[in-house]
Amino acid sequence: MKQHIISPEANQDLEEIIDYFTSRNIDAGERFIDEFNKKCRKLANFPNMGRSYAKFSSGCTSNN
Repeated sequence: MKQHIISPEANQDLEEIIDYFTSRNIDAGERFIDEFNKKCRKLANFPNMGRSYAKFSSGCTSNN
């Protein structure tokens, strides 16, 4: 399994998002974390899937 790397800036944003969810609904926060990690693992294993956003940031993709 390949590893995904989250930038310090993205990590800070994620911490704020997780704090928001968990302060309102712990189950929703846990679901968000699980789903986010699942999608990161999928993108790490299949980096060419999804839409490329390289014009904004090198190596940035989305699987939506």
